[in-house]
Amino acid sequence: MERVVGPLGEFLERGWTRPAPTAAQRRVDALVGVVGAVVCVASVELYRSAFGAPAGTDRWAAYVLFGVAGLLLAVRRTWPLTSLVLQSGLFIAIGLLYNELAATFTVQMIVFAVLYAAWAWSRSPRALYVVTAIVLVAMFGWLVQQLVVADLPPLPTPGAISRRTAMFVYSLAVNVVYFFGAIAWGQSAWRSTRRRAALAEQHERERRVDERQRRQAVRDERVRIARDLHDVVAHHISGIGLQATGAGRVIAADPDAARLALGTIESSSREAVAQMHQLVGLLRDEEELAPSDRAPQPGIAEIAALADDDARPHITHRVVGEPFPVPGTAAHSLYRVAQEAVTNSRRHSGAREATLVVRYLGSDSRDAGRQVELELVDDGRGANLREGRSTGGGYGLTGIRERVAMHGGVADIGPRPQGGFRVRVRIPVEESPR
Repeated sequence: MERVVGPLGEFLERGWTRPAPTAAQRRVDALVGVVGAVVCVASVELYRSAFGAPAGTDRWAAYVLFGVAGLLLAVRRTWPLTSLVLQSGLFIAIGLLYNELAATFTVQMIVFAVLYAAWAWSRSPRALYVVTAIVLVAMFGWLVQQLVVADLPPLPTPGAISRRTAMFVYSLAVNVVYFFGAIAWGQSAWRSTRRRAALAEQHERERRVDERQRRQAVRDERVRIARDLHDVVAHHISGIGLQATGAGRVIAADPDAARLALGTIESSSREAVAQMHQLVGLLRDEEELAPSDRAPQPGIAEIAALADDDARPHITHRVVGEPFPVPGTAAHSLYRVAQEAVTNSRRHSGAREATLVVRYLGSDSRDAGRQVELELVDDGRGANLREGRSTGGGYGLTGIRERVAMHGGVADIGPRPQGGFRVRVRIPVEESPR
């Protein structure tokens, strides 16, 4: 079939297949069909009581025809073209057998409903066009035949147009609006559904892309963490090697110095093993670690350098509590968290002032209750930062959560009720073995 061009062709374009009705929609349709059948039969009895027709055996035949017409509403969305053909045939049969009943509102509304449903739900454009053309020809042919053979009483013409001509034009105009209105409404419903489906599909694509990007960001952050840990552990191993070499050289001449070196080796090895367990147990990605240089990794002491007075927002740095030794991996992770939080605030918040605080909790104890808390609070547009994702499209906040979770810590990230945005993390710190 050739493609129709122009505004009409654009309106009638059906290059999308609408999904069949759901089970819930079919259950609703079944109920509508039963109710429609009852209403249609009741309309026949109402008409008979008001105007005295039909009577006798014809009355029961009319009940059957109208009842079937109502029941066809149950399949108007499941089999739209079949219901349109059957409903049109019933309408013509009712008009031929009971001419006076063809004007009842129930049967006319049902024909309108199935024609609308055919254009709203049909999944075969070619069949839709063919069936609609056949139905329109049959309907208008029957209408013209009824108007031509109608036996009008010999009354004078009250207007400038003959009665038969006026009746013909009036009836034709009403039916054109009736049938083509149902077609236009159904096509508009189909197009509206297509737009909603396209938006839903686009949303799903964006969600999948977003999910892939989030997972990739998590993997990248874990690789970055692994590299950081690799450098810290490598530092311990290098120290162990140097201490072992020194102990081997002085073990005979200076046993005390050798024992001191061996004690240092024991302490460093235990810490290295603990950090390696952390690396293997918490970073389960099998990403290959790329070699990195052995430059010292930044830690808590370097956090203060992030508070650059010349940058915006102006960041005030404070240390609360009595500092205590923090393992290299945890210290470096706290630095990375502070770095990401500061970058996020400067790029996306529009803040003027921010406060960066490092808190040493439990510093007066020697047990495992020690914790280090890092908090950045700004006065920017906190509400514009989505959970886990910054307005710039990055996933720095997700990376912060991953990094903190690796150490068994907690993260509290989000807009503040009084305005601004807060990034607060807390990491437990175990005392290094002696």
